[in-house]
Amino acid sequence: MRPLLASSACFALGLAAAAPARAADAPAPSSTAPAPPRRTDAVQLDLGLAVVGLAYERLFDPRVALQVEAQIFGTWFGPLVDLPNLRGFGGQVRPTVFLTDDGPRGVYVAPFVRIDRVTAEEDGRSGHGVGFSTGAFVGYSFLLAERLNLRVGAGPQYMSYVVDVGRRRVAFQTMFPALDLVVGYVF
Repeated sequence: MRPLLASSACFALGLAAAAPARAADAPAPSSTAPAPPRRTDAVQLDLGLAVVGLAYERLFDPRVALQVEAQIFGTWFGPLVDLPNLRGFGGQVRPTVFLTDDGPRGVYVAPFVRIDRVTAEEDGRSGHGVGFSTGAFVGYSFLLAERLNLRVGAGPQYMSYVVDVGRRRVAFQTMFPALDLVVGYVF
């Protein structure tokens, strides 16, 4: 009888010890509304220094997103620094890592690659070429009313665009500041 009593007492103590742990693991009844669903998609307007683009972004992880963008490209600022004014269109791929919060908010780092078909004009002649820009932004992403996303950032970029115009080669190949201004709708 004693082994049965001892084993029953151990079983009862085990249940008593496990009950608080199970209660702590169980979700507490909530008197507040459930959390809003996590939104993972966004349509964005990119208003950077050299681009105006329309983009789609998807969060693949709470802190990692990937953006694909079609854009109008221009180096309107080139003549201000003795570089050519090129214009064209192209695309961009941009992963973003949110460092301080779940995306799309908080401090972010966003490397990017752009490929653009550009046109240059000189002395009444024009030429076309394909070039690229690559760099990275560091900035802050605001999420307003859980839907409106505003990102502001800056960083370095390398721009490499070469166009043959007649017998002359027009080139924009240099490091240049990159400014990031993105307005998006998160859904």
